[in-house]
Amino acid sequence: MSIRASLRRMCLCNPRQCFRHSDGSCFPVCGFAKQAFLAILPLGLWLIAFSCAQFVPSAWRPGISVDVLPALDELLFDNSLGLVCFAAVLVASGWLATRSHLSTLLVFVPLVLRGLRDLAAVPSTAGDILAFIPYGVLHYISPFLFALYLWWSAGAKIAIIFTQAIGTQNLLGVLTQLLFPTAAPWYNDMYGFAPADYSMPGSPGGLARVDKILGTHMYTSAFNNSPLVFGAMPSLHSGFAVLIMLFAMHMSRRQGSVLMIYVCWQWWATMYLRHHYMVDLFVGGFYSSVTYMVARRYLVRAAGNYPGATDYKLLDVMLGDLRDMKSESLNDQGLWENTILKSRRAGDRDSLKTASLEGVVVEA
Repeated sequence: MSIRASLRRMCLCNPRQCFRHSDGSCFPVCGFAKQAFLAILPLGLWLIAFSCAQFVPSAWRPGISVDVLPALDELLFDNSLGLVCFAAVLVASGWLATRSHLSTLLVFVPLVLRGLRDLAAVPSTAGDILAFIPYGVLHYISPFLFALYLWWSAGAKIAIIFTQAIGTQNLLGVLTQLLFPTAAPWYNDMYGFAPADYSMPGSPGGLARVDKILGTHMYTSAFNNSPLVFGAMPSLHSGFAVLIMLFAMHMSRRQGSVLMIYVCWQWWATMYLRHHYMVDLFVGGFYSSVTYMVARRYLVRAAGNYPGATDYKLLDVMLGDLRDMKSESLNDQGLWENTILKSRRAGDRDSLKTASLEGVVVEA
């Protein structure tokens, strides 16, 4: 069969294949196109949803909440009893989800958020510049830089999983903002708790001071014409930073630990510039955590060449591929030699265990 004839073999019933050679292998150009499409599809849907939010008729939209977020901040973070109960619920939920002793570290999340909020209380010129860097610059370029880093260090599959994860997370965040519109702190600074409507323009908040320092109207113009003005919760600034940190933690605990500083920096900047409440940042981080937990299964299956790749062999993945492992690793005596059972739950790296599975029978 000629090459031209083989390229006509487009398999419409099997999405795993596209234009194929006569030997069944995927045509390289089409394979690259398929990978690029899978990577940008969730991102494209998110951008479309965000850009088209302004065209949804006001009559179809729910009422805008201007007091729920401040009340939640006061209940969960400012009230001592609420803070203790909230921290206890976080630790218990983390333990149930991961069964890891590291879930106890979640007790510090509300304390860190409240401490950063207190640090963000007094504006200054130096503070404006320090907040502008993560909020106005790094937030927009960090996902692309991190995806390129994953592509270079761990392979295309890992990078595609990350882009799909961040696109899915952002799409869910925008849908939440459309279904539950909430006012940001800048609104309460300008209008108090007066009712809001969809005809009101957005505000750059503290970024207006940055515009004055830079001698531009870039952020003022951008936020005044935002297609989604009342979308304070969840904070996608928090979501971006936390998801990047979790993927970095998957690659290397040291990298993830360093990026915890970036997460705190981003959290502080969003509150300093009066764009988010503490509860917004927490919910954004929660969306990222759930997204990562779903993506982790695919990260394990991708089996990249990064340093920590062998630390993420989940038991359910191994058992799901038991037949393949049998055909590859079962010797004449019926033993699996050097079979590594590794599990990682929320950053908890267990010790390597070499298992002898003598007597296990797997039906072909």
